[in-house]
Amino acid sequence: MQVCYCRDGVMAASTVERRSRAARDLAAILDSKLFKALCEPVRCEIVKIVTALGRADVSTIAARLPQDSSVVSRHLLALHQAGVLRREKEGRHVYFELNGAHMVERLEGILDQFKAVVAMCCPPKLGKPGRKGR
Repeated sequence: MQVCYCRDGVMAASTVERRSRAARDLAAILDSKLFKALCEPVRCEIVKIVTALGRADVSTIAARLPQDSSVVSRHLLALHQAGVLRREKEGRHVYFELNGAHMVERLEGILDQFKAVVAMCCPPKLGKPGRKGR
């Protein structure tokens, strides 16, 4: 039996296992395609541009950035694969727009997962009655 000592005494092995599972679950959330896609500042800028423009093609988006169109295209592909952007091809043009409803759904799912992780590893602090968030 693995025992972990903490301020209040001995933490049971089940607590250690629960915290380890919480750490693994949190790592899976943070290692998702969505977070990997959004950790690039250029991609966040692309999301802002596409949001402001609405539906736009690669050249219109690339014109607002210092990178070459080919680099912007790769960033757009990563955002599309992560589900952040929708893509539609019309002839030789490829148009992108924010995949809003899908993003809300994904973020709500991530929030639910994160709440489950917090419940496993981070019990609420005992505070004085009537004081919230401290």
